[in-house]
This record gives sequence, C-alpha cells and structure tokens, in this order.
Amino acid sequence: MSVFSSINNRLWLTYVLLIGFVLAAAFAGIVVAFRNSPLLYWKEFVRLNYVTDSLANRLNYYSESKWSGSIKSFLGERELPDVRVIIVDDVGYPTVDSGGSQKAEFPRIKPSEAFVRSEGNIRVFRDQGTQYWFYQIRPINDSYFLIAAVPRPSIQIRTIFQDELLKPLFRVGLIALAFAFLISWFIARWITRPLKNISNSAKQLALGDFPPITLEGPSEVQQLASVINEMDMKVRKSLQSQKEFAANVSHEFKTPLTSIRGFAQAIIDGAVETETDKQHAAQIIIDETGRLDFLVNDLLMLARLDAGTMILKKSKLEVNQVIENVLEKFKFRIGKKSITIKKKYDEQSLVYIDGERMAQVFTNLLDNAIKFTQVGGQIEITSQIEKGFVRVSIMDTGIGIAKEDVGRIFNRFYQVDKSRYRGNDKGVGLGLSIARQIVLAHEGEITVTSGLGKGSCFMVKIPLAHEK
Repeated sequence: MSVFSSINNRLWLTYVLLIGFVLAAAFAGIVVAFRNSPLLYWKEFVRLNYVTDSLANRLNYYSESKWSGSIKSFLGERELPDVRVIIVDDVGYPTVDSGGSQKAEFPRIKPSEAFVRSEGNIRVFRDQGTQYWFYQIRPINDSYFLIAAVPRPSIQIRTIFQDELLKPLFRVGLIALAFAFLISWFIARWITRPLKNISNSAKQLALGDFPPITLEGPSEVQQLASVINEMDMKVRKSLQSQKEFAANVSHEFKTPLTSIRGFAQAIIDGAVETETDKQHAAQIIIDETGRLDFLVNDLLMLARLDAGTMILKKSKLEVNQVIENVLEKFKFRIGKKSITIKKKYDEQSLVYIDGERMAQVFTNLLDNAIKFTQVGGQIEITSQIEKGFVRVSIMDTGIGIAKEDVGRIFNRFYQVDKSRYRGNDKGVGLGLSIARQIVLAHEGEITVTSGLGKGSCFMVKIPLAHEK
C-alpha cells in the first residue's frame, strides 16, 4: 500500500505543497526585490557619500588648476580606482574628468537643478555601452559641482544569499516552514480523525456491531456522521422489522397449518368416525386453507407494491360511488349491529384511480370501523374537495386506539388488540399496511387520529382527476 493512499497523508502532503509553494513564491519575490533594491548596493553608496563629501570639502581649499591632481591623489591614496570623479560648471560642461577619454561618456546634465531635485541622493544612469552607473552630486562652490560615479556592480544570486540582510530572512523562512509542516500534520489529523472513526464504525457494522458515531470535526464530516447514524437506525429498524416479519409470517402460517395437519391426521388415523365429524374436519381444513390463500395473496400484493411492480388499472371514477359500492357489501353487518351511517359527500369528486384497489382500501377501513364499533354506534363518512385533492374521512364511535399504538397500526402484522376477534373474524394485521401502500401508489396520503374510548378517524387524500 502506498504511503500516500490514506487521506491523512494526502491532506498533509497537500498542505506541505501549498505551504512550500507559497514560501517559494514569497522567497523568489524577496530575491527579486533584493536584486533590484538599493540595499544590495549600500557599500557603493557609502563610498560615493565618502568621496563626494570628502572631495567637495577638500577641493574648496584648492585652486581650479590643482583640482585634477588633487582628485587623482585622493583616489590613489584611498585605492578607489573604479570611482570616477567629474567636475562640471553650472551649465553642465565638464572641466575635470578622472576617467579620461577611455571612460564612457557621462550624460550632459545641469548640476544645479539635478542637485536640487535629488537632494544629494544617489542617482543612476546608463551609458551608451549599456553600463549602469551610480552617481552623486555635491556643490564645490557657487560655480562648480562635483559628480562622483561608480559602475553598478552585477549581483549574482549566490551573492544575494550571502547578504547580511537576507540570511536572517532565509533562516526565519526555514523555521517557519518546519513549523508549517508540523501544524499541517496536526490539522490533517484533526480533519481525518472523525473520518477514521466513521471508517472504524463501518467496519464494525460489517461485523454486526455499530455504536453511534460521535459528531465531531468540520460541519461536512459531522453531517456525514449524522447521516450514517440515521442510516444505522434505519438499518437496525429494517433488520428488526425483517425479524418480526419472519416471526409473524411463521406464526400466521403455523397456526392454520397445524390445524390442517391435525385434522388431516385425525381423518387418516380414523379418529374421526362419524360423518358429521368428518364434515366438520373437512370444513376446518378448507377454512384454514382459504386463510392461507388470503395471507399469501396479501403478502404477494405487498411485495409488488413495495417493488413498484403492481399494475394499477386507473380510470376516471366518482369516489363517492366507489364508497357507496363498498357500503353495499356491509349492509347486513351494519344492520346486525344497528350502526347508524351518516354521509356527507361533495359533488363531482372525480379521481383517477384503480377502482378495484381503492375499493379494497375503503373495504378495509369500513371493515375495521364496523368491527370495533359497539352495537348502536355511529360511522360518519365524508368526502371533501380541497386544493386539488379529495379527502375521504371515515370516523367511528368505536373503542379507539391508544396513543402509543397510533403510530404503529400501519406496520405489517401489527394488531392493536390481539386478544379479541378470534376465529373467523380474526385478521393478520396486513390490511392497513396494504391500504397505505395502495394510497401511496396513487400519490395520496392516509392518516389516522384516535384515542381510547373516543373512536377513530381515518383520512384518505387522493389527487383529483383534473390535476393529473
């Protein structure tokens, strides 16, 4: 594995490269600035100041005829062969030039004006041979000016590094680079530590153990950890749901299969002797077989709805008529329990639905309402158009649902009261799950409000046909 395969090392290398690039660019800028800066020529400037100040004072005590000899003597005594001294009059005409005819021609200037402009500072000019010169002007008297000039030396890069001013900067830069490397290493570890925690947690997930990830580090990493924690909760719920589903399916299959096997074995063993007992045993086998067939069909329907492979045969239908058709099927049971039905429909509630599947939804809701409403109770059915939807409400005066059960009644195999409605009236807890999936497949919504002893109200919202 490469040493830079980990994100920690890659981040550290990135920081190092960026810091190195910035420092290199800054150092290059300093080198260029120093190369063009007067600071590198301070020795030449000191010599020029010395020559101009000393000679200007010295020549002031000599006559003009002795200036040339005095200048040569001064330069020889001080060993300044590269310094060129020129004396010009107030209009710029040279009267003395220590460089003679072999030196490059000095530009014609009016020294009185130049001196005023430069205020005695060092100035520079380039001769015809492209040689740059530093020069300085000092007045000797009211009529003559002394100009001292030296060639600007060529500065090599290595000379810059040897400069007394640049050496400390170079050392400070190296120290800063070392500290930057160290700080970048800590920053890289600070950023990658939560990512490593996430990676370790993911490995533990593969082993079946996944503790919650601590939210730390940058906000993006915290968001990632939060999402993974949420995913973990959903995975746990999904696994638990699968276990419960397998247990519930096994239980629901086992009960009728046990009955079928027991009565079939009794017939084979001859334990059922009379014709009446045989008929009874056969009827139980048929009933339990029908129950198994119903359960299998429900499970297959749920699987298709979950996978999105259920084919809905949609058409424009009047939702009120669908409800009336379902009510007709329960007419006998409603009359048997003396339940009062109150209806309030909005007109023209056209919806684009699969009539058979939506009838299955209302059948389940009305079946539960009738089942859990006491004798002499009331069921109110309303349909109301609102904001592109039709809302169908089925409200009963039954026993109601406990608050802790309301959020779970749409779960598969969940039954609020498992101790009631045994025998033929017993369900398996799939009806509301199927109803919910059918409504969702129609881009609708199903909700419930309830309380113990206060009855229940199921609401189904379905898009109107003209909104499709």
